Amino acid sequence: MATSTTMAVPRMYGQRPPESAGRKAVRKLLDFLTLLSAYGAAGLVLFALAFLAAVLLYHAWPAARLFGGAFFTRQDWDPGAGHFGALAVIYGTLVSALLAMILAVPVSVGSAVFLVRLAPKWLVMPASFLIEVLAAIPSITFGLWGRLVLTPQLQHLQKWVQPHLKHLLGHVRIGSFTFYDPFSGPAYGSSVLAAGIILAIMITPIITAVSRDVLRTVPMELEQGAYALGATWWQATKVVLSYAKIGIFGAIILGLARAIGETMAVTMVIGNTNAIKLSIFAPGQTMASILANEFLEADKEIYVQSLVYVAFILLVITALVNAAARLLIWRVTQARGQKK
Repeated sequence: MATSTTMAVPRMYGQRPPESAGRKAVRKLLDFLTLLSAYGAAGLVLFALAFLAAVLLYHAWPAARLFGGAFFTRQDWDPGAGHFGALAVIYGTLVSALLAMILAVPVSVGSAVFLVRLAPKWLVMPASFLIEVLAAIPSITFGLWGRLVLTPQLQHLQKWVQPHLKHLLGHVRIGSFTFYDPFSGPAYGSSVLAAGIILAIMITPIITAVSRDVLRTVPMELEQGAYALGATWWQATKVVLSYAKIGIFGAIILGLARAIGETMAVTMVIGNTNAIKLSIFAPGQTMASILANEFLEADKEIYVQSLVYVAFILLVITALVNAAARLLIWRVTQARGQKK
């Protein structure tokens, strides 16, 4: 029997077989559909944001046209008289968020550094789990805790602080400038400080979790190089934090966005008073809390339009905060790329 002398040539390791025309067409189609889906998803997000802003602006436009710029400079909110000003709620939103950031950022970053660089292995897993559980607790639960536990304690604290610091922090006048006592006023308990503390507790696990994940991505060679040059533990930690500062800043911005937009927990502890007072123990109001408190009770068209205008302002402030954060991150990234 005649045998063929042709032998199969073995394929080299790593060499791909030739792709058929049909398979190549299918792959190109799948690549195109994947790319189209990615662009479509990104466009859908932008469209949703633009649509939301357009709807809010459309319904708020009569109030914006009626009050003009005075809506941002007046703090009186009198539905009966038809007078509406958003200055007090804007002030309450920014001050409560600022207090929350002052309290939460050091604790969050410190906790992340502890989990990544100091905590024993047996403690890392349970601590991380508890942080994630804290982030998953509903805001209404924090609000109930703040109402039943935190506000009475703050009321007692203010009563104790006022007489002890009256002479030190009382009204001190230098020329035409007056220093105001940040602990003055009646001891209500429900206050901007209570809202700031609640917000700090709520955003701490978010900032901690993201900062922890960012610190875990820092190359070990960076820390080892610092130790090789004779750096102390703190000096090496500063090098690690400097490398991860963009990611940590992003985590802080996520926490700030949560603090600005939080509704129910803040509504239950802030006091819901439309007034600007410099005392952190004074009650206040935020843009989110006034929407929760009054939207269902709005019985006049201009009343509803003013509330929608507040919602639109809240959306704009949140968008500007995130845009500013992205711009800062982009500039830092660009500067780092130029140095390299």
